[in-house]
Amino acid sequence: MNDVAAAEIRQLAFLEGPGIAEPLRAALATLGRGLDSWFLTQVHHRPGAGATGIYEVASSTAGNSTTSFLCATTARIPSGDPNVVTLNGPDGLRLAVWNHPEDPLLPGLPWACDGQAVGQALFAGQPTVVRTVSYRPLRRAVLVAESGGATRYLKVLRNGNAEPMKRRHSLLTGAGVPAPGLMDVPGQEIVAMMPAEGTPLAELLLRNGADGLAADTLLDLLRRLPDGAMKLPERLAWAVRVRDYAKGAVAVLPDHSARISHLADGVHRLVNSTDAGPKVPSHGDFYEANLLVTGNEVTGLLDVDALGPGHLVDDLACFVAHLAVLPALDPRYVHVPAALERFMHAFDAHVDPAALRARAAGVVVTLIAGAKHSSHHGRDASWQADALERLGIAEELFRSARGLAH
Repeated sequence: MNDVAAAEIRQLAFLEGPGIAEPLRAALATLGRGLDSWFLTQVHHRPGAGATGIYEVASSTAGNSTTSFLCATTARIPSGDPNVVTLNGPDGLRLAVWNHPEDPLLPGLPWACDGQAVGQALFAGQPTVVRTVSYRPLRRAVLVAESGGATRYLKVLRNGNAEPMKRRHSLLTGAGVPAPGLMDVPGQEIVAMMPAEGTPLAELLLRNGADGLAADTLLDLLRRLPDGAMKLPERLAWAVRVRDYAKGAVAVLPDHSARISHLADGVHRLVNSTDAGPKVPSHGDFYEANLLVTGNEVTGLLDVDALGPGHLVDDLACFVAHLAVLPALDPRYVHVPAALERFMHAFDAHVDPAALRARAAGVVVTLIAGAKHSSHHGRDASWQADALERLGIAEELFRSARGLAH
């Protein structure tokens, strides 16, 4: 384990431990409030870029108690934001703390969390309820707004990212690809979307392994991605960055650091030595959560942030990897192993089978750390078994890839 990884493990331990109470107390003091209690809800870790904890806090002033959320990060953020309190932690650690939703890198988040403002913009001023679907501090947030039975989705992005996202949606819908339609809103750096049609593929996989959905349907959808995507910036595929994501896996499973590093090195070698095929338009995050199905057709393609040049094998590997870990997430996915074999066998006819499995192994490595971060912040010890199961799945895919490559 190198010094950087060791330092980040210490940072995570501090964000998760009782010592964080003092920075939280100091941050609340700047607002004239006292800390009554706190509860860690999530930690988001980006290896090499810091970690952020989200805390539910009860605070009071003059006998009045309030519940809110504070975020504390070890990441470097621009100075001068009046909503951010900078504090010192142990061993020279610098922390930046803010009161949600005043995220220093997501300028539109306060507007998106304001039900009255959102209702005025999207529902003609009707009463509107806004709730958070996902929040990655300093990176992005997704919220859903509901009013009178109607639903809209809001994606809150960093400065300069909303317009490129809108162009991606327009590029897809113009080519007949079923991406969600967009709406204009006054909020800064926000993409507002109509709901796409269809049932989440995850539900069909739970019900019957999505036995009516042909692999050719997915391949056809990917081949319909417009050629204009080739002019967009290219993002490195998940598996290409396997060594970086392995650091996140080591951070949550430090006792298995040698095992994880050995796997990541092996995947890295296979990714670079097997045939990825030609560059083509690529979705970049192609898996069941981003696919909606009606009948036997895909009627919704979501989360198009990474649309651009890529390889077909990486989109298919992303799908395979997420499919492979579903039973580890929920034991009710009893039909998924058979579905995995069905899809993988079909994909093998279109891409190098060794490359498919090697890259799928790399994607599973990226999912190991999430076992802890998605389980009420690791307070339930079962996350460790989940993380180790994901590690075993990645190793199994790697062994299969290595056998085919040889």
